[in-house]
Amino acid sequence: MRNFHNKKKLGQHFLKDKNIVRKIVKLAGIKPDDYVWEIGPGKGILTEELLNRKCNLTTFEIDEKLYPMLEDKFSNKINLIKEDVLKANWKKLLPSEKVKIVANLPFQITSPFLFKVVKFSEHFSRIVIMIQKEVAQRIKAKVGSKDYGILTLKIQYYFDVSYEFTVKSHLFYPKPKVDSAVISLIPRKEKPEIEDEKFFWRIVETSFRNRRKMLRNNLKEILNAEQINELSNDFDLSKRGETLTESEFIKLYEEIERIQKTT
Repeated sequence: MRNFHNKKKLGQHFLKDKNIVRKIVKLAGIKPDDYVWEIGPGKGILTEELLNRKCNLTTFEIDEKLYPMLEDKFSNKINLIKEDVLKANWKKLLPSEKVKIVANLPFQITSPFLFKVVKFSEHFSRIVIMIQKEVAQRIKAKVGSKDYGILTLKIQYYFDVSYEFTVKSHLFYPKPKVDSAVISLIPRKEKPEIEDEKFFWRIVETSFRNRRKMLRNNLKEILNAEQINELSNDFDLSKRGETLTESEFIKLYEEIERIQKTT
């Protein structure tokens, strides 16, 4: 495609190294007839390797300039969805069988895409994606670190996360300013049982609203002064959200639920 120019606003950085592509597909454990989603196929270097595994491949591409090339190269071998994956109707597109996601994600959609994956986590059997190294580090962050936050907790709540390997920036065209990383997400088998997950995540998000504030101050969005005083009898509200583990957030949620039901 001589006349094609990558679009900076779409975060297009095309992988050049086929060895990396083969490693990614191997990590995904693609078997014949597996349902696979690829996001941002670009010029098709990963698409080609996925099709070698004889899977049922759906690709999401937002750049209309790439449609003719993808259609010419792959014809009816792929189900090409010509829209933004973040705006697509996942409920309609997801098959009854479990899906694997394998993708070199455009940088600017990484976090919103992962948050959407969380909402549909029960539909996926494995996710292998290449993302910015710094985002991969946030997902794998330890409690109390500067990278630890809502993304960390949400992804680790629904998935077991593996940081597979780093991909240097010179292996892309055009060369991005940062290195990338490949991570694997596998649905967590022993996920904690929480009655009201929506409210649980509201508590987590409120706790991180201002990272420098103590829980006592951040939770004023949810609890009144009397309830906060009662909560302080059983929970240390001088802590900050970034210092709480998953189990501590669950305990906090349970205490708030109890207080709200009795007051």
